[in-house]
Amino acid sequence: MHEWLTRPGGSALRETGDWDFHRYHRCVNVTSRNLISVPDDLAYAVAGLRDRKHVRQMADAWRRLTDGGAPTLVACSGGADSLALALALRAIDAPIALGHVRHDLRPLDVTEAEASHVARVGEALSVATFVRAVSLPERGNAESAARRLRYDALTEMCQANNLRYIASAHHGQDQLETMLMGVLRGAGPRGLAGVAELRSLAPGVELIRPALGVGRAAMEAICRAVDLAWAEDETNADESRFRAGLRHGPVADLLAMRPNGAAGATRSARLLSDAAALIDERANEIFGDNLSWDRESLRGQRRVVLGAGLRAAALRLTGGVGADQFGADAVDRVVNAIMDDVRSPRVFEWARGVRFEIRARTVGIALHDATREGDEA
Repeated sequence: MHEWLTRPGGSALRETGDWDFHRYHRCVNVTSRNLISVPDDLAYAVAGLRDRKHVRQMADAWRRLTDGGAPTLVACSGGADSLALALALRAIDAPIALGHVRHDLRPLDVTEAEASHVARVGEALSVATFVRAVSLPERGNAESAARRLRYDALTEMCQANNLRYIASAHHGQDQLETMLMGVLRGAGPRGLAGVAELRSLAPGVELIRPALGVGRAAMEAICRAVDLAWAEDETNADESRFRAGLRHGPVADLLAMRPNGAAGATRSARLLSDAAALIDERANEIFGDNLSWDRESLRGQRRVVLGAGLRAAALRLTGGVGADQFGADAVDRVVNAIMDDVRSPRVFEWARGVRFEIRARTVGIALHDATREGDEA
């Protein structure tokens, strides 16, 4: 993992690792390979954004989410959305820094150009910029690993620089896409609530999303208003990827028919989040911190409560790891077994070694130690 830092009005002040980043690289548009320039008068132009509707909207959300306006690290990829969020917060003189994470999913020259562009924007806005490079593991889901490592790197930037908040530029259309993906995979209320407006990443570090009430077009308009170009990730146009295919196909069609659809989805997400919280409260009352439960008592609960309780119990055993592996099919099989009339013992294996055992009178959960079982055999 490598890091470099730029300060307002200067080149890199600190660097670690193997790379020499004290020179700025030429910035290219990732799609067209054209140069990306940063206007000389960017700081002056940004001041004129203060009264724009969507700038005020993001600024108000930021203040609400940071207890009045605490120093914040803006996660900045160099794309339109994250640049627009940085511009909006800087327009109100918010105390921000920019955080950029590079990974090796794409060519080195492309990621270097994006990192350089973010650093130049930070310099023009007179804010510090932190850039960190991470290497992805050779195995596993690359996109999932990139997301996890990105948040880890941003969290470490906050911890090293006494920042409590990380602001991500997820907007209303991102939320709509996430909710539709949840519908298609059969998610419950928690999954259908999309991305949370506020969540904890580590002790003392919170992730906030102040742009959820704003659409993609508004974010791009903010950048255009100050003549600031942005990087385009060509993978976002690859419709063989699920999200990109959804974005350019069904979501585009839906928004053409209902231009305010993203705003409606954002409101629905907030309501679903509240509903999910009520379900989680009820599940906690029923399941508590126990590892076994009376089956007949569970049979008297709604299925959605059982599902939430089973997932929460599994996550307690795994230390919170593997939430995305405890999918709807696995949950439904255990819920159905609890509710049916079969009295003979049955075992259900989940990911991460989680094992449920359904008996005539009880339901139990444990971590399955395959290594120990093999030794005993």
